Amino acid sequence: MNKFYGILALFAIIGLLLPTTVMTTEAASDLDYMLTITENAKTYIKSKIDKMDNSDARILDLYGQSSSEINKLSVAIKDGDVKSARELFVSSMSKLKQISIILNQIDVGKAEESELPNHLQTIKRYEMNYNKLQQISQRLGANIDFSEMESLLSLAKQNAKEGNDSKTKQAIDQIALKGINIYKTLQSANEENKIIRAQALAERYVDKINTLIVQAKSSGLLEHAQKLENTKTHLITANSTDQITKNIKIIITINNKIQEANTNNIQEINVDEIKLSHKQKFAVQLNQLETKAKLLYSEAQGSNAALYYVEKAFSIIEDLRDNLDSSEDKIISKIKLVEQLLSKAERIVQEST
Repeated sequence: MNKFYGILALFAIIGLLLPTTVMTTEAASDLDYMLTITENAKTYIKSKIDKMDNSDARILDLYGQSSSEINKLSVAIKDGDVKSARELFVSSMSKLKQISIILNQIDVGKAEESELPNHLQTIKRYEMNYNKLQQISQRLGANIDFSEMESLLSLAKQNAKEGNDSKTKQAIDQIALKGINIYKTLQSANEENKIIRAQALAERYVDKINTLIVQAKSSGLLEHAQKLENTKTHLITANSTDQITKNIKIIITINNKIQEANTNNIQEINVDEIKLSHKQKFAVQLNQLETKAKLLYSEAQGSNAALYYVEKAFSIIEDLRDNLDSSEDKIISKIKLVEQLLSKAERIVQEST
């Protein structure tokens, strides 16, 4: 309990310092302390969340938002965006403070709960699980009927109030069984949603495969063309996210090989004869980066930080396509930025698996 009050005091001190310390900061390089403070606070809160028996939806939502803002804070500091850094620092710390207050309330609730009779503790725990199942059902659009579970909870509380232990236990057992069945239904719905999203991604790749097949055949890369034909068939008939992801990775690998082969062929031809413009070269690079970004986007579902970097990369890619008349140095600089963003997203995805 004292630790919670400790971190709340820390937030309070920071709040007092913000009007002076933050406002006197003149350069992004002086804002590194903000990142240190937020990351330390985030680590502390994460350790408390990990110790919870059941994760509260409010806490997880606030934690996800705060993590995303801390990642953006890091980017803002690196970019020298002082105004955004200040705003993100205050916002992320505010959310961590809210989490700390909720955790403290939960601790107080647990202390009070320990004084309740065993049956009432169990019923209260099942009510919390019931609320979580409802939230998950709404998020997945599963349309689960919770009326029976609501009736059983009311019956269990009434029997407990009347001191009828045997009927209370019977109702509690029925609640547990009903909860397990609902959870299994939600698991199935979640898997179906994953497959639907993956299949939608697979459909978007079909046009890309057809284009690659034409490129491979026109370049005399018949072996690659045949592999793409086979992969397209596997992709269309895939019925699991693992199969779809595996085939998309194969497509990306073949795409890179085709682009590499085309680049080597171009280098062997007299530049004066073909005069490949810098627009075409950069267009090829952008296509490769976009393909990688699409794959990462599908793998980053559920990670706000990874999705942020991928979406920012998509935005820069589209901007580059519309401005290929810009100077070569400017385009190269932005391409490097896209590569850095995708590398960060890839690292986050790998660490979360």
